[in-house]
Amino acid sequence: MRLKANSLTFNIKRSAPRTECSSYRGLVMYADFGYMEEGKLGKPYDLKLMVRLGAFLKRYWLLMSLSLFIVLIMAGLDLVIPYLTKEAIDRYIINSAREVVLRGDGSTIERRFLHEFKNDLISTAEGGRYLLPAEILRRMDPKESALFQKAGLLSEKRYYLFIPRRPEEMALFEKYPTSFERSGPYRFISFDRLKELKREDRNDLRRSDIEGVFRIAILIILILAIHFGFNFIQVYAMELAGQKMMHDLRMKVFSHLQRLPVTFFDRNPVGRLVTRLTNDIQNVHEMFTSVLVNLFKDIILLIGIIAILLHLHQGMAFLSLSVLPLIFVTTLIFSRLARDAFREIRFKVAQMNSFLQENFSGIGVVQLFRREKENERRFEKINKAHYLANMRQITIYAFFVPFVEILSTGATGLLIWYGGGRVIQEAISLGVLVAFLSYIRMFFQPIRDLSEKYNIMQSALASLERIFGLLDQEEKIQTPLSPIRGAIRGNIEFQRVSFSYNGEDRVLEDISFSVREGETVAIVGATGAGKTSLLYLLERFYEPQEGKILIDGIDIRQREISDLRYQIGLVMQDTFLFSGDIEENIRLGDQRADGERVKEAARVVNADKFIERLADQYQTRVGEGGEVLSAGQRQLLAFARALYANPKILVLDEATSHVDPETERFIQEGLARLLKGRTAIVIAHRLSTIQHADRIIVLHKGRVRETGTHWELMAKKGLYYRLYQLQFGVHSRVVQ
Repeated sequence: MRLKANSLTFNIKRSAPRTECSSYRGLVMYADFGYMEEGKLGKPYDLKLMVRLGAFLKRYWLLMSLSLFIVLIMAGLDLVIPYLTKEAIDRYIINSAREVVLRGDGSTIERRFLHEFKNDLISTAEGGRYLLPAEILRRMDPKESALFQKAGLLSEKRYYLFIPRRPEEMALFEKYPTSFERSGPYRFISFDRLKELKREDRNDLRRSDIEGVFRIAILIILILAIHFGFNFIQVYAMELAGQKMMHDLRMKVFSHLQRLPVTFFDRNPVGRLVTRLTNDIQNVHEMFTSVLVNLFKDIILLIGIIAILLHLHQGMAFLSLSVLPLIFVTTLIFSRLARDAFREIRFKVAQMNSFLQENFSGIGVVQLFRREKENERRFEKINKAHYLANMRQITIYAFFVPFVEILSTGATGLLIWYGGGRVIQEAISLGVLVAFLSYIRMFFQPIRDLSEKYNIMQSALASLERIFGLLDQEEKIQTPLSPIRGAIRGNIEFQRVSFSYNGEDRVLEDISFSVREGETVAIVGATGAGKTSLLYLLERFYEPQEGKILIDGIDIRQREISDLRYQIGLVMQDTFLFSGDIEENIRLGDQRADGERVKEAARVVNADKFIERLADQYQTRVGEGGEVLSAGQRQLLAFARALYANPKILVLDEATSHVDPETERFIQEGLARLLKGRTAIVIAHRLSTIQHADRIIVLHKGRVRETGTHWELMAKKGLYYRLYQLQFGVHSRVVQ
């Protein structure tokens, strides 16, 4: 850009181009809306990410092992309940003996039957008619049962068989003499004639069965109570491990971010980094505590269910699981489509958040320039894209979830059709069919939940990739293995320093000058001349591409960074205050509560005058960024903060630009005391504030053009002279 004022013209270039694309993996620039967001992820399930996450879980392997062991027990308890239901039905609810009819024809099937069950038969009054007790029937192979029934040996007649032991049972035999039959110690009655008994008599007759059902019910309740207790321990243990893991991971990311160079923060919006430390780590925690544990439990349940079904009846098991190949193919297609839809939604949400943050942060400018309609148009475009992405995902889920439900219901229908027929044919018991139905419902539940778990997994893996992407960022500003520490005297020397923010356009070119201990040097120049960049290099926020900077004859790259920065006080044009009180902001970085020293620092820079007028004085809360204070008051606190740290080198970057003349006079008085005995570098546009500097360095287009005192530079009638004339309204010819 070329700026022309009166007769003086300057070429101005941007001193800090901070919109270049980041080296952060997968970063994409959306030019239409002016923000950057991560590109598409890699594989949907990246085991490398899980392995890296495992490094944070090693310390808590005992809690995890306990949790997984309890999950194994809980899965076993879940598998037991349907089996107990089967036992209740077959052993107590349908407790019937079968009538056996032997013709005595000597057939092979009859001989086989007698060979296996002769000692178990209970004779009746009729010849060739026997009863086979229920416990023998339960042990009989279903195929044999079907074979004997087809041969006519097992009739369809059922009897309730018992040995009377209680007086109530003996009384029933006397009360209903025509309904009961007798065979030795046994009594039996046809199920068809049970309805002839009164209700209370039927209860007395089947009291042992009722007690058996009650015992199984109590056992199921006990299992549920144990399951509840184990579930509490498992959730607590896993959440404890997850919270500790999340704490360690968040601390790791936060510590790493604090060590990254300023260039990284130039390229990455703060909102995104905050999201990494909050939402992304929370997503990982949700995956760890909700999905992984349930996934382990689901796998155990599925394996256990398949094994039990095969044990109960292989034919019905294969029929029930016949829909699995179709579910597998459907799940593969769904996972691929859902992954793409999920990523698209994530991009649109990030795009929307970025636009909203920018729009509302600059709402004053929006309203001032009547930008509302244009921003509405842009937001409409973003919002519609977000709507379409969500509708795409909804369409996918609207097909998958009902389809799985149809398959599940279809499998249940097949089971009822086939299993019901087998029950009628006496090939299986009713309890087996009921158990099959329970296990099949349990089998399809994890598949129904797949969509929700898949969303959580995708979100967590996306978050993991972004988190580890941050942790993989290298700390470009390196400290030597044996850094130099210790107090500095304050001699500064720039030796042929060149610097560029983007590696191409030089902001500083071949800069060489020195500042002696205790000397005050002012740096002036037009906007974009590179003044602030010099200070950033001195603080090692950035590294020069060429040349070196020495303090007391030692390259600053050989010094320990935090020790170097502690001894260089920096007061910026835009002062940043942390949420807290005034005293905390003055003694920033010093944990000792030295109130007198804080008050002395404020008094020296004349900040005590406005502080003492506040209701809580030094304990006044300044709010986020010092929002309750004026710009001038914030700058006074910045001077007090610098004085409290007692640095040997003081750097002032347009530190009086936001203050009124009266406050500036107070600051100038304080500066005389603040700069005493210290090396100072002062950047100022108002030349009246630096006329008493020991030396003035004039920068132009990234180069040192003039050096000298105010009067020496005025006498030269060069760039400084023309700057002075321009600022104080004196006309001059244009400098080329």
